[in-house]
Amino acid sequence: MASPLIQMALDSLDFGQTLSLAEKTAPYVDIFEIGTPCIKHNGVDIVKALRANFPDKLILVDLKTMDAGEYEAAPFYAAGADICTVLGVSGSATMAGVIKAAKEYKAEAQIDLINVPNKLECAKEAARLGARIIGVHTGLDAQAAGQTPFADLNAIAGLGLDVRISVAGGINANTVQQVVESGADIIVVGAAIYGAPCPADAARTIRRLADGKTTHRDMILDKISSVLGATNDDYYQQLTDMLDSANRIFVSGAGRSGLVGRFFAMRLVHSGYDTSMVGEVVTPSIRKGDLLVVISGSGETEQLIAFTKKAQTEGAKILLICSKSSSTIGDMANLTFQMGRSDQYGKVLGMPMGTVFELSTLSFLEGAISHIIHEKGIPEEEMRYRHANLE
Repeated sequence: MASPLIQMALDSLDFGQTLSLAEKTAPYVDIFEIGTPCIKHNGVDIVKALRANFPDKLILVDLKTMDAGEYEAAPFYAAGADICTVLGVSGSATMAGVIKAAKEYKAEAQIDLINVPNKLECAKEAARLGARIIGVHTGLDAQAAGQTPFADLNAIAGLGLDVRISVAGGINANTVQQVVESGADIIVVGAAIYGAPCPADAARTIRRLADGKTTHRDMILDKISSVLGATNDDYYQQLTDMLDSANRIFVSGAGRSGLVGRFFAMRLVHSGYDTSMVGEVVTPSIRKGDLLVVISGSGETEQLIAFTKKAQTEGAKILLICSKSSSTIGDMANLTFQMGRSDQYGKVLGMPMGTVFELSTLSFLEGAISHIIHEKGIPEEEMRYRHANLE
């Protein structure tokens, strides 16, 4: 089975941003869709610009034509569009007009089934008229209400029509394989790419998933990269300043976060900081002027809340490293470092039971150590001298 085409929805009103996003994602997509807001705002000029800059890509203009089909679509085909969309609710005459214009320019028409009451009958009528693409489309408002395109996609695919099926509606890395398995020929992706910290990385992930070429290793690395890409780079200097101003450093975490904490504490010792891991029998008492670093994905772990309250009572400063911007521990902390965005911590293929936070934090803290040793000029030989030798 051939891999489906990836269609990138370009919805920005800004002309320059549209071209910039297209440039970043071009290696991984097959079709550039000039979204309805974008085409309304920028007109034929954006079609001409994309055609000139990306001669090897298909250009779809999402006109959503409702009337005067041939008259409205013809100028966009003339400007270089390969595909124009017409609403299925417009009726047979309007659909036929856009199809006629497409044939005149050796291009294609796509029938958009958004808000069509009887999608199966409309799809059959569109195919009879000569449409080459049927668009199964769950709009933004419907997505907000919890609707997805999968049931409609399965139903249209089951008709066995001689058309390609395009599907749009909140598709992301977690759902793209389901779309492929349901029989889509064209996968439309928008916010999952343009809303990502690195659109190129997100597009590459979608491409690999659609092609069935991704591995669990790829998914893990891509996820960590996306979380770190959404994490504030200023944290490195802020962390360095807090470490340097503290008399002593205490590191705390539970479960896997505790393992990450141990790694970080060891690296701090190598870097010359007076560091203790909370919970060890030789850990001293925390006092004013010290720093407690708490690593907690939720910021709600009861044991760590108790540690934080004690540190606060003693007058120590508190830094929380968390997956959320607001939490019980965060309310007591002097500063909270949020790893990525909260919406990046849903279920992730290849990363069971919430390892996104721990692995991302581990990578962030190793980057922080690298920042510290290069800023302070700490030679590796000095770090090796501090490394444990009773082992």
